[in-house]
Amino acid sequence: MSRARQVYDRLGKSGIAFLIALALYIVFYLTGQGFLLFLDFIALIPIGFALAFRFFRSARQNALWSLRNRLLFVYGLFGVLPVLLLFVFFGLATWTLMSELAVYLATSALERRVDAVESAVTTIRNVPVKFREYAIPEIENGYHNVFPGLTISIKDSYGDHSYPLGASPPQISPEWKDVNGLLVFNHQFYAWAHYADKTEEITVLAPLSDDVIGDLVPHLGVIALLEPPNIQEHLPRGRYLPPPVNRFDIPIFLVANITHYHLETPGVKHQGILGVYSRPSAVMSALFSESDNLRGLVAEVLIGIAALFLLVEIGAVFLGISLSRRITRAVTQLYEGTRRVIHGDFSHRIPVTSSDQLGELASSFNQMTGNLERLLVIETERERLHAEIEIAREVQQQLYPREEPPSCGLKLTARCDPARMVSGDYYDYQSIGTNKLAFAIGDVAGKGISAALLMATIQAALRAQVSQSLPVSENDCSRLPDVDSAVLVSKLNKQIFAHTAPEKYATFFFSLYDEPTSTLTYTNAGHLSPLLFRNQKVVPLDTNGTVVGAFAFSNYDASCVTIEPGDLLVCYTDGITEPENAYGEMFGEERLIDLVQKHIHSEDHEIIRIVFEAVRSWTGTPELQDDMTLLFARQVAAA
Repeated sequence: MSRARQVYDRLGKSGIAFLIALALYIVFYLTGQGFLLFLDFIALIPIGFALAFRFFRSARQNALWSLRNRLLFVYGLFGVLPVLLLFVFFGLATWTLMSELAVYLATSALERRVDAVESAVTTIRNVPVKFREYAIPEIENGYHNVFPGLTISIKDSYGDHSYPLGASPPQISPEWKDVNGLLVFNHQFYAWAHYADKTEEITVLAPLSDDVIGDLVPHLGVIALLEPPNIQEHLPRGRYLPPPVNRFDIPIFLVANITHYHLETPGVKHQGILGVYSRPSAVMSALFSESDNLRGLVAEVLIGIAALFLLVEIGAVFLGISLSRRITRAVTQLYEGTRRVIHGDFSHRIPVTSSDQLGELASSFNQMTGNLERLLVIETERERLHAEIEIAREVQQQLYPREEPPSCGLKLTARCDPARMVSGDYYDYQSIGTNKLAFAIGDVAGKGISAALLMATIQAALRAQVSQSLPVSENDCSRLPDVDSAVLVSKLNKQIFAHTAPEKYATFFFSLYDEPTSTLTYTNAGHLSPLLFRNQKVVPLDTNGTVVGAFAFSNYDASCVTIEPGDLLVCYTDGITEPENAYGEMFGEERLIDLVQKHIHSEDHEIIRIVFEAVRSWTGTPELQDDMTLLFARQVAAA
């Protein structure tokens, strides 16, 4: 089944249709179904053309798939084909030239014979009438060797005369005036000249037999003067071509139109044919019959040029094959190299054997594979780091508070969007006893892994400090120590300074809310001042000290503010106010205040979402320029 499927795929629909039509053709032929045979033949023609077209297209694609075959094809088009065409052109030009020369020699010789007959008439006219009976026989004898059978007819004041004596003069119509050329009379060609005036009439006829025509140019070959439609009757017999001097001395044949007259139709010209069948060597011999040395020199020069041309072409062919082998070898090596790269072998290198462009190409490929090999190592390392960062991100997500923030009369809402997979921003909250709530927000200098590690350190240190203020048990708050925000931040500063690098620091805001008194005690260590929205006004909180982790001797103070019903405290990091747009303008604190005041009666989650979207729209890029963190604290009414 698979074999039949392969045959079907190879033949295709057109091949199957052709085989079916061919089988029907054989059946109809054997059974003598003429009409059906004719119809099947008509159907075979387009199917055969379609199959032939598909075959040649497939053969062309298969033959020209490799670069070597393409180069050889191009070399053939640009090298071999022009040479072959040049040789053909040279051969045709030589054949045409030799043919034209042969015809020229024959027509020139024939014209000289006709001119000789005309000169005989002129000579007779110049002889006085009374002396003609003595002079004309001499004239006739003088032309006898050239024109055997020459006849002269004269009508003058002394009567009618014909030479040689006893020759019967032709019956010439009085309509003939002065004329000369070729004449057909009794199916025979003549060279003739006729003169007639009021006093005399002179006619000279010279028969042009096959021997006379054939001897117009000695040793040229076969020369024939023919008149259609009786060409076969005038073909010369017994004449042959001269023997060839070499294998390139091929026969040449050409004809020329010759005008002639018929005696019975005065003044009407007819067309005849002068044919020459010869060889180039015979033509050259006829042209240079008196210059054998020149003929030999011309032949030697032509042979030398042809040999030189052939040597140059052979050298060009060998050079083209050598260059194509170098190119195809380089392409084959590149092809093998790319196949290995596809299968993941980046260690493969192509040997560089030359300093030309092909060598540079091989060097570039080796550099590319080397870079790919290094990039593969880097990509592997990057994937490993990405996996580790993903783990770090998951760990950091666990560090943020996972439970709903306690209220204690104050509702907290927070959100952090890291600029990278991990964040350097920090927020945290924790209840202390039953009526106190501590919350904090911070911003570690920098982004990424280092900032996230310092953020984890701050969280651990802060929670360690806060845990010391937790009650001994849930029902015993009598031994609850007081929490001093300034002392707590001071201890946090010393701990971070002692366990981190000198250039690592963070801005930090820590606050403690007391529900019975609605008092917020806070220490702001270099952080952006939180904004207290109260009755359409905005009050920034104080800054009580410098950043934590930069200096061990830093001192911090505490401030206090009363939170009234309807107040909203907005704590934020610089990722909210400092992002810039395309013109270098920062988002700014004023735009943050305007957005919060506009939507202050909305849910805190909705306000935070609106602020984040506004900042992203302001930058106009999907990537954050810095970590963005917002923490809202709103007083809730007592139940």
